[in-house]
Amino acid sequence: MVRSLSFIHLFIVLAVGYIGGALLFREIPIEASERCIGFFDPRVISTSDGSAWRPFITLLLFFLVTFLLSVNSKTRHVILFFGAIKCVLFGLSSSFLLYSGMKIWQYAIWWFPFQFISCLLFLIYCVVLSPPFFNRVSRKARNLQGVPVLAGMAFFIFLVEITIFHFLVR
Repeated sequence: MVRSLSFIHLFIVLAVGYIGGALLFREIPIEASERCIGFFDPRVISTSDGSAWRPFITLLLFFLVTFLLSVNSKTRHVILFFGAIKCVLFGLSSSFLLYSGMKIWQYAIWWFPFQFISCLLFLIYCVVLSPPFFNRVSRKARNLQGVPVLAGMAFFIFLVEITIFHFLVR
């Protein structure tokens, strides 16, 4: 029961973040959303700008910042907030792609499934670093065995996504 609660919790965070990003896109000007999206992934704004370094650095920064926040017990509660920010950026970028006229098959093959899996893996990574109140154990030592596995899976998903981008979209 507890494991299913954590996955329901993660899917709710993902859904609310995605919908929040879509609503944010409706409320802010296009220029402001382009600046936010340009930080997250410049390939969304211009597919000719297909460098893999910027999205990789952003992915790496999300993982490093959350890991550094997990080291201190006073900042651990902020970790899931970073996961929610990534989900909001996912929703904002998705809305921008659909607004800008991207073909739906490109969106369905390239952007949505890989960003969805990436956000879900990142949220699981956040839960491993700082479990929610209903998953906490009474031990003091944290079990971080899943951290390298989740980071490796996210990197693999990123490589597959970059490959599909370069061969199908660009």
